[in-house]
Amino acid sequence: MSPNLSPAARDVLLAFADDEHMIGARHAAWIGLGPFLEEDLAFCSIAQDELGHAISLYEYLTNDVDHFALLRSPDEYRSSWLAEWPCHQWNESLVRHWLYDHAEALRWSNVEHSSVDGLGMLAARAEREESFHRDHAEMYLSRIADGDDQGRQMIEQAIAELLPVALGLWDPVAAEPDAIAEGVMAASSAELEARWSAAVTADLDRWGFAYSWPTERPAQSGRTVRSCHFPELQASLQEVIALDPTATW
Repeated sequence: MSPNLSPAARDVLLAFADDEHMIGARHAAWIGLGPFLEEDLAFCSIAQDELGHAISLYEYLTNDVDHFALLRSPDEYRSSWLAEWPCHQWNESLVRHWLYDHAEALRWSNVEHSSVDGLGMLAARAEREESFHRDHAEMYLSRIADGDDQGRQMIEQAIAELLPVALGLWDPVAAEPDAIAEGVMAASSAELEARWSAAVTADLDRWGFAYSWPTERPAQSGRTVRSCHFPELQASLQEVIALDPTATW
């Protein structure tokens, strides 16, 4: 834990860490369930990377990562609804993966020159890993775009469901203006959203998937409101540590 971390820096890093944690957990749920073995292994590797990023970010916030990550009350989390979403079907998880990793790349680049000690080095390492994640998602979706109508329709259904939810990735925490003023991050969530939207629409247009841009956003209230799927997700995360919260695992 960094003793010199400002309240604004804590808020920004907490939102990022919780997103990485929840998306990693959701990806990890596909272990043994991927559409074929190679993809099963690839997605699990991506999940491991995201959970590693979460741990690195949580270490700025606490000396007890396990309890902090798993045993807070729901109102203390700042994850986006997209990261909490279950995505029970493979087409949904793939689209979520693509939407999230486009955003994640922008978020890491936004702290490359952060005033938070060591965060720039963490961002550089994470960005190297994220380039593989984005390549994976884009390669898979481009193949489906060139495939049959059934596959394209399944992706378009997932886009219609998840694109509105994904806008919540850019719901800023209350302290974001202070974090920008302190040099914790370079650009606002609104600026990053504009870049993300341009990248997402460019991909969709290039692949020829049908979509309409959402006009409504999830009611996250500055990331302070959990989605309806969060209780189920948190319960699954707590299955082991709840056996004995005082144990050293």
